[in-house]
Amino acid sequence: MLGGELAAHFISIIVLTLLVAPLVLWRYRRAVLAGMRDAPGNALPLPAVGSGLPGAAVAAAPPADLQAHAAAAGPAAALAWEKGVRRRVFVATLLATGLPSLLLAWLYIVMGDQPSTPAHVLLKAGVSASIAVPVFAVLTATPFWRALRLWLLTLAGMGAFGVALSMLQRPFYGRAPSLDQTLNFVLFFQLAAVTLWLPMLLGMATGARRVRGVAPIAFAGLLVFSLAPLLGMRLTQWLTGTSTGAGWVLSGPGLETGFVALALPAGLVAWWRLKTLARAYEHKAFSDAQLLARTWWLVMVAVTAVEMVSVYPGTVPLLQILAVSTLAYLVFPPLLARGLRWAYAAAPRPAPRTLLLLRVFGDTARTEALFDRIASRWQLFGPVTMIAAPDVIARTVDPGDFLRFALGHIGTSFVNSRADLDRRLATMDERPDPDGRYRINEFCCRDNTWQATVVELMQRADAVVMDLRGFNAQRMGCEFELRELAARLSPERVVLVVDGSTDRALLGRHSRVGETAMQVAEVQRGKGQQADAAFEALLHAAG
Repeated sequence: MLGGELAAHFISIIVLTLLVAPLVLWRYRRAVLAGMRDAPGNALPLPAVGSGLPGAAVAAAPPADLQAHAAAAGPAAALAWEKGVRRRVFVATLLATGLPSLLLAWLYIVMGDQPSTPAHVLLKAGVSASIAVPVFAVLTATPFWRALRLWLLTLAGMGAFGVALSMLQRPFYGRAPSLDQTLNFVLFFQLAAVTLWLPMLLGMATGARRVRGVAPIAFAGLLVFSLAPLLGMRLTQWLTGTSTGAGWVLSGPGLETGFVALALPAGLVAWWRLKTLARAYEHKAFSDAQLLARTWWLVMVAVTAVEMVSVYPGTVPLLQILAVSTLAYLVFPPLLARGLRWAYAAAPRPAPRTLLLLRVFGDTARTEALFDRIASRWQLFGPVTMIAAPDVIARTVDPGDFLRFALGHIGTSFVNSRADLDRRLATMDERPDPDGRYRINEFCCRDNTWQATVVELMQRADAVVMDLRGFNAQRMGCEFELRELAARLSPERVVLVVDGSTDRALLGRHSRVGETAMQVAEVQRGKGQQADAAFEALLHAAG
């Protein structure tokens, strides 16, 4: 009964997360939009043209031959570094999930009294370790379809390795290899289908890009608070097992006695847990991607543990399962952190460059797609700055934002005055997280503070990407930004993203500085190669 209760309980939490996370995000988006429309006081004055420019903009230019060499070698070297980091991050995530997976596989085989051969252990461990692929995808901003292809190739590689291992071990057990062992490849995929469906369901609930910022936090809170009904039912059963307790329960609180008694303590613990996570995130103890990775690994461990509890009842098996499962979960975060440090320390890292993201507001899906392909990827190279708005809230909300919203303090996130702006600029996060990526610095602005804020961010950016798809004469905000870019930055540092919906004639009047035009990159929706080309152009611009 305990295994069935735990399985039903876990599925209920997943369903609740699917319902709660979008609702929280919707409420947060509305709160940000309401704050953006507010305009208390007068508009902040703009900085004078030429003030606060980064040193790179005013330094003496190197000789032309050195400029050409840097333009050719800089982005190429950066892309080569990125490629090497991706390979090492994949190895790091595979080891971080593979080693604790061996613990779970060993427990599964020992308790099931199955043959403890290397091939049998690998069969079970390989399925659990495959969760390394979505973790890798989050850590490196890998697009969904590329990640799915990599996941299938990883499973196929593990299955093929399992077949080879089963054949190689045969002579050590006094038997000759046979062709029927190739069926182990099919068996591996069958086991993966049976084991991974529930983790994949939760992966969609917490890892979907639209809710990724709030889903792990919602899941953590629900997981802790849900202990009240789960343990409360057990408490009620225990009370009704005695004559005194049964009389008190039936004559007083009723069958909800256990839940009523534990609801407040569980709620307080859940709230404390959320605050702890938010503080740890603010102090850079982990990144948003690492929090998501821990959530996914917890699900994988819990699914395996619940399965074994269902099959092997009893107090002693339960304690064994809890001990090994807890160990398998606890070793994952330090293994992943250590592996990521190795991945980034193995080769000299390019100097960090700050990217400013500007865009035409209105098309959420289009903006989110560009954010995923450019801004998220840029986090490997340096911090990203932007003006917050509902179109990318789902990509930028973090545990600290979540907690401020829950406490009703979202107004403290806004730039309300010059003092607020100076404080935010002075405390911008420019250091990489423990996972090696830099953070997004989003500025929530009022209607009378956004112009001064965006100008300050321009003057601190090494490169600027501006999404002008949908740009026309009605986009007065974009015209202001284009004029300021032309006045304050050299055109080589700006990349304008356009498509068929861009008013090219209007853009041409605003995108020139003297005789030099800003760089233009064509990026049609769904064209990943064009987005990659725009990213490379940004590396040139920041070089």
